[in-house]
Amino acid sequence: MASCLSATPAAKGKRGYQVLGLLWLMLLVGLPSRAQPTQTSFWRKLSPDSLTNRPLRFIPVPVLQSTPETGLRGGIALDYFFNSGTWPARLPEELRRPGAPTDSARLATRDSFAFVQALYSTRRQLTLETVWQAYSPAERYILRGRAGYQDFSEYYWGVGNETLAEKERNNVFYQRWYAQPRTWRRVQGNFFAGLSYHFSQTQRLRLDDEMLGYEALAGSDGSRVSGLGPSLLADYRNNPFSPTRGWYAEWTMHNFGRALGSQFRYTEYLFDMRRYLRLPRQSTLGLQAVGHFTSGTVPLLELPRLGGPTIMRGFVQGRYRDQQLWSMQAEYRYPLNRFLVGAVFASAGGVAASVPDFAWNNTRYAGGGGLRVLLNRKKNLYARLDQAFTSNGTSNFYFRVMDAF
Repeated sequence: MASCLSATPAAKGKRGYQVLGLLWLMLLVGLPSRAQPTQTSFWRKLSPDSLTNRPLRFIPVPVLQSTPETGLRGGIALDYFFNSGTWPARLPEELRRPGAPTDSARLATRDSFAFVQALYSTRRQLTLETVWQAYSPAERYILRGRAGYQDFSEYYWGVGNETLAEKERNNVFYQRWYAQPRTWRRVQGNFFAGLSYHFSQTQRLRLDDEMLGYEALAGSDGSRVSGLGPSLLADYRNNPFSPTRGWYAEWTMHNFGRALGSQFRYTEYLFDMRRYLRLPRQSTLGLQAVGHFTSGTVPLLELPRLGGPTIMRGFVQGRYRDQQLWSMQAEYRYPLNRFLVGAVFASAGGVAASVPDFAWNNTRYAGGGGLRVLLNRKKNLYARLDQAFTSNGTSNFYFRVMDAF
């Protein structure tokens, strides 16, 4: 469902794919917005107005990606957008949307989505994955998660803030099965409570080049973790794909232990808080703060990792990893026309072995800008193109579907 393009100094040939993507988007936006009488039905369907208003159901999407984590990657994704329907407004108070008029005939459930994808890269990385976010009728329940299999590799610089130099990265190869389902039930208004489960089995780990101290790390030869815990969610966003107002907060705890089949005993806490402010001229300011804190013996590939395509953009995911992580970002989005939205963003974050070890001199910074291209007006669904720069002197280009947060 999401594709990503990235350019690095070591991948000069990848610029061509970025240029092709930009030319395609420019052609899409440049098509006449109103069908002329001489146009055929076929060409009218290709106008931006028709494309952005088409209904979304099952959508098979060929995928071509280029990222610093994967190299060139291609495959197929099957996307499914759906809505569980409207419901009578006169419901019990605990099921009624906050502030909803009681005399309204019916109220709409927010849109849901699910997708499956099969991807393979030039670095011989295979990913088979399904991802879902579903709202039941009346939004009494929310189901969210992902599951899949990877025959994968990732760049590795070490653990902590004292790592290898940027260009001296290593490679970790592994196979992984994973499942991360979460289910919430409405408590009151748009506040939900539920359970979250995290399973990951990583096997056949090997390091490309020997590194001093690597074999002493927990999980350096593989791991199986299985954790269950409570999760709280407050979701007052006006749209799950590209919010323009409202707020969102999520807290989740996982307890990993032998009773659930885990080889390692540890606890993790995850926080995700977001705020969206509608500003003049239809612009939006988005704010986000994320925390991932652990205690106990955490295996190597389960450690919190800084970087990626959503927060701390510009840093390769896992550029820094340790037992504690914090990060925050701000993004300002402003409309350029009916189909294009400009964006600028900035972020900061860091990792440490313990919370008291967080220090300003170990804080990393990133920022950049980009475009949002309207894909579907009814769903408020956008593709985004971002160029991000980091305090380490690196930069990356991203092309994905849906906003970063």
